[in-house]
Amino acid sequence: MKKLSYILTILTLVITSCQPKKLDEKLAAVLIKEKKHYPTIVDHDIFCGDPAHAFTIFKSGLVEKGFVKVLQTRKFGDTTAFVSFSVTAKPYLLPTPATDKKHKIQRVKVADEEFGAIKSIRIMSSGNKAIMEYTTIRKKNIFAAAIKNGLKDTLSHEVYFIRADDGWQLMDKKSEIEFLSY
Repeated sequence: MKKLSYILTILTLVITSCQPKKLDEKLAAVLIKEKKHYPTIVDHDIFCGDPAHAFTIFKSGLVEKGFVKVLQTRKFGDTTAFVSFSVTAKPYLLPTPATDKKHKIQRVKVADEEFGAIKSIRIMSSGNKAIMEYTTIRKKNIFAAAIKNGLKDTLSHEVYFIRADDGWQLMDKKSEIEFLSY
């Protein structure tokens, strides 16, 4: 796996060092994957001490599948969490900061987000700036059912490119107005 990342990095450097003057889909996809680190993990916080959140988990079907246990009743003054995880849920549990653990919050993996396809590339009249729209695809796992309002399968994103002396670069600008004034 480490060799693959080294090969991908070297390939990216070779491609970006010999960049053409025109931004095409292949170059844009490589730059986006490198900058945004696709594929990424989509996570969700489960509030184990919250009874309302425990009810959502209970309704999700994770209890029947053996991934979680939900405490139905609790005595007054008891600080036991409403939601606990079984051994089968271990591959989906992500590292959680100590402050979150203190408040009985567990971070879980709900999906893998991968680069999908490029929808459009608009190159400005100057030829030095471009706006690109692309999609990402989320591959959900069993814990996606824990999200109350659901999780979209595809997302649309908009990114901005600018051509510098060393080739095309992905910008960190947040809006098209900032981009046009750059």
